[in-house]
Amino acid sequence: MDRFEFFAKLPRTEPGSPTFTSAYLTPIPIKTDDKVLDLGCAAGDRATWVARSRCCRVVAVDRDPRYLPFVKQRAAEGGAGQLVAPITARYTQLPFLDGAFDVVMAEGAALSLGLKQALDIWRRLLSAKGFLAIAYPGVVNKGAPQEVRGPLEKRMVEPLGTLADYHKIIRGAGYELLHQVPLQAEIWDRYYRANQRHAWAMVASGDVQEDDPVLQEILDEASWYRRVGRGRVFLQAMVVRPQ
Repeated sequence: MDRFEFFAKLPRTEPGSPTFTSAYLTPIPIKTDDKVLDLGCAAGDRATWVARSRCCRVVAVDRDPRYLPFVKQRAAEGGAGQLVAPITARYTQLPFLDGAFDVVMAEGAALSLGLKQALDIWRRLLSAKGFLAIAYPGVVNKGAPQEVRGPLEKRMVEPLGTLADYHKIIRGAGYELLHQVPLQAEIWDRYYRANQRHAWAMVASGDVQEDDPVLQEILDEASWYRRVGRGRVFLQAMVVRPQ
C-alpha cells in the first residue's frame, strides 16, 4: 500500500477543514471571474468547496494522476463540475503561464519543496494583485527535540521552523504577510482520529495487512500527535502577496 491507496477515499491528505480554509480565505476578495489554483488537491474536496462557495473557477492540481477521477467525481457530486478542472503536474514544473492565477492555495504541497523554494517557484503564477495562501507546519519552541519534530519531518525536505523563522523567510523572499491563521488543535485531533478509524477499517476488511509499513507510519504519526505533538507543533496558514 502507498499513501494514495490510504487517502484516496478520505477528504484530505493533511490536517485541515473547510473552517480552516474559510478562515484564511475570508480576507481575500475572490470574485466570480477570478481563477484559483489549488496545489496538492488530493481527492478534490477543498477545490470543490472553494469553487462552490466562491462561485469561481478552480484548477485542482495533484502530482499523483490517480487522484484525477476522484476530483472529477467530488466536483460533480458537489455541484461544481463545471468549475473545477483537475490536472496532474509536478509542483516544481507547473504548466501555466505567468500571472495565470488570482489566488494560489497550497495546504501541504510545500512540504516536498520547502517554504522558501515554494515561495520562489510559485510567485510567477500570481496575477498583478494575486494572493498566495500557503499552509506550513512548524514548532512552537525553536529548541524542540527530535521526538517533537520527527514524524512530520520524515515527510518534509527541511527541518521544522518557528513562526518567526517563517516570517523572516517570507520577507526575504519579497512578500508581504497580509493574514495568518493557525489550525485549531481540535481539527488536528479529528484528522488523526479519522485516519485511525480508516486504518483499522482497512485492516478489518482485509484490504491491507496490519504490519503494512505505510499503515504503521500513518498510525505512528497519529499516536505521536496525541502523546507528544499536540501543543508543540502548529500548522499556520499564511496569506502573502509579492511586494
